[in-house]
Amino acid sequence: MAGKNTICLWYNRDALEAAQFYAKTFPDSSVGAVYRAPGDFPSGKEGDVLTVEFTVIGIPCIGLNGGPTFPQTEAFSFQVATEDQAETDRLWNAIVGNGGQESACGWCKDRWGLSWQITPRALRNRSAVERDRRQRRAGERLRLVQGQVGPVVADHSPGAHGGHRRPRPGGGEAGFRSHDGDGEDRHRPDRGGEQGLSTHGIPGISRKSWPPRRRSTSRRRPAAGLRCRWTRTARCR
Repeated sequence: MAGKNTICLWYNRDALEAAQFYAKTFPDSSVGAVYRAPGDFPSGKEGDVLTVEFTVIGIPCIGLNGGPTFPQTEAFSFQVATEDQAETDRLWNAIVGNGGQESACGWCKDRWGLSWQITPRALRNRSAVERDRRQRRAGERLRLVQGQVGPVVADHSPGAHGGHRRPRPGGGEAGFRSHDGDGEDRHRPDRGGEQGLSTHGIPGISRKSWPPRRRSTSRRRPAAGLRCRWTRTARCR
C-alpha cells in the first residue's frame, strides 16, 4: 500500500522492469502491487502494465507507463549515500553496466533515463566539515571587520587629529584654520573667551574683515576720467 507521500516516476513502457532492477540492486527496496489494463485501449492492449508500486531504499514510488511524451531529465535524481568504496563501485557498476550512462561528479543515468547520485558518505561529511569551516572563517572575518569599524569611524570623525586644516592665503602656521570647535571657539570673544582670537586663529582679524579684498592686477585700459580705486589717482596708461 502506497504511503501518504509517494514519488511518481514516468516511464515509457518499462516501469515493471525498472522496479525489479531497483529491488535487486539497492538495499531496502522491493516491488509492490502491479496494476494491469483490464482491456484493450488506444495505446495498448489488455494485460499491459499501467502502474507499479515499488520502494527504493525505503522511499515509496509509483512507476507510471505513460508513453514517450515526458522523458526523464536531471531535474529529478536519487542521491544515494554509500558507506565505503566497495558499495560505491557496486552500485555505480550495476547502474552503468545495465545499459546506463556515466555523468560527471558522481552522477549517472540508468537505462530508463533516471538520474542517480552515488555519493560516498565520507565525501558528504567532509563537504559538511569544509562548509562549516568556511562559515567559521567568514564569521571571523566579519567580526574582525566589525572590530575595526569603531577605530575607522573615530579616525575619520571631526577633531580626531586636531581638526582638518586647510591653508589660508599667505601661508604660514597662522594661515591655517582648524575645524575643531572645542580647540578654538572657546577663545572667541562672542563665546566668552579671553584672548580675543577670531575663528581663524589670527589676532585682530574678525570674521567680517577676513579674507581681505583682492586688488585688481588687470592692465586693461580704463575709460576716460576713471581713477584708481586704491590710489585715487588716474591710472597709468
